[in-house]
Amino acid sequence: MENFTQKLILIYTKMFREDIDKFTEAFIDYNKFDRNKFNFESEEESHKQFFSNRKTVLRRWLLNGNKCTPDFQKSFYNYKISTYRFQGETLFTLDDFREEHNLTDFEKKIDAYLLYQQRAYINTDYRYIYAFDEEQEALQSYTITKWIKGDRDRVTIHLEYEGKTYSGTFSLQEDSNIFMTIKIEQITLYLLFHDTNDSSCNYIVGTSMGYLTKDNIVPRATKVILAKQKLNSSDIDLQFILNETEVISAIENRLNLNNHDLKVNPLVRYSRTFKKYHTLFSRFVEHKFQQNFYYRLAFREFYAIYKLFERVSKKESYFIFNQQRAFFELIKTLEAIKDIPFYMVMEFTSKNIFLQSTQKDIEIKKRFLNLQNYGIESHLIFIVENTKTISHELEMLLKEMHEHQITVRVVCKEKIIHEINSIDFFFIHLKDSRDFVLADPLRDNKDVYKLFTNRLTMEEYRIDYQTILNKSIDYLNISSTVATTFQPKS
Repeated sequence: MENFTQKLILIYTKMFREDIDKFTEAFIDYNKFDRNKFNFESEEESHKQFFSNRKTVLRRWLLNGNKCTPDFQKSFYNYKISTYRFQGETLFTLDDFREEHNLTDFEKKIDAYLLYQQRAYINTDYRYIYAFDEEQEALQSYTITKWIKGDRDRVTIHLEYEGKTYSGTFSLQEDSNIFMTIKIEQITLYLLFHDTNDSSCNYIVGTSMGYLTKDNIVPRATKVILAKQKLNSSDIDLQFILNETEVISAIENRLNLNNHDLKVNPLVRYSRTFKKYHTLFSRFVEHKFQQNFYYRLAFREFYAIYKLFERVSKKESYFIFNQQRAFFELIKTLEAIKDIPFYMVMEFTSKNIFLQSTQKDIEIKKRFLNLQNYGIESHLIFIVENTKTISHELEMLLKEMHEHQITVRVVCKEKIIHEINSIDFFFIHLKDSRDFVLADPLRDNKDVYKLFTNRLTMEEYRIDYQTILNKSIDYLNISSTVATTFQPKS
């Protein structure tokens, strides 16, 4: 009997246990299917006849000693058998079938594959499942107590959780992927792991997809652990591994039926995530870092970020401690919007951002002076101690801004200080969601800025601007010969 036929017999008897239909499915080229060759009304009937014809051919191959035919070689990569994999590599190559003196090695390859498949059929090394329940804010652990082999490589498992028994299925694929389904009350969980076959590894981390238990409708994904031995459920690191802060819930399907646009607020979602991280980090400090100032202070600073995102998600005002960064982001925002008016009030002191000489400050000034290239109408009012004694620095700055088509004015501080909320603020007014006011409120008694987006506060500052504008002097009306003895206030 030909070597090629003996190889087919090994596959037929060992791998498919003499199931001719499964064997045919592995050696059929569906690209050759042509319905026009069959006299059947339906494509389904034609397909069945095509499959039956191929089955007849394969039976002859098994009974008669054939060589590796040209037709086989041409269609090999369209056969399902060519896609079989073993330990990350292709199980059979075309050369495995063409070679005439490799029957022993060919059979060894099949035996090794089947041995691995036996392991894949059922693996009892992993017995414990750990997951974090977001709604109960607690760790859940399940114990696999029973393995039941079923038909067609199916394994049923029984799990114990809080004294109750639940059911599920388990399978380990030839690519080392573990698939599990668990039925818990009315919820079905779908678990996926990848087994690296590392005997030194006590657990593997995977993902679990299910539904929110409160409604069994919204899909949710989390991390999950499959372990060989029991893990310490009170270990804070275990909760961190399970990523309780990164639960993914498909809340986007709760859209207004009358609005076909996707509407999600990422800041709200990030705020919730920050809150979870803060809660988790607080527990870390309590359990592991009580005596470590390095981490304690970092976690405390993180709290400030969490509070910032929480305020933004609620559209509340928030503080800005870095004036330079805020002013630079303002310029980039104006460049992006284009063709709008912009209003600014600024006290002139030696700390004025336009007088600084760092590379960042120089870039800010340059881009501010060039805003007219973006169609921005800049209106700037400087507040000084005395309009009759303008400093040389301010005079030169006013002149430079005027040359760059910026409307600049000056007002005496005493004329307006008791009538307004701030002497340092800027805003845009487009009557949409982009409107804002960034101000250093006088009543706060701290050198920080506060960003407002609520309508009433923005209206207050627009009124303040008009009050200051009415009492200010235009640059063109300021004599260039005024005394230059005044020095900017420290």
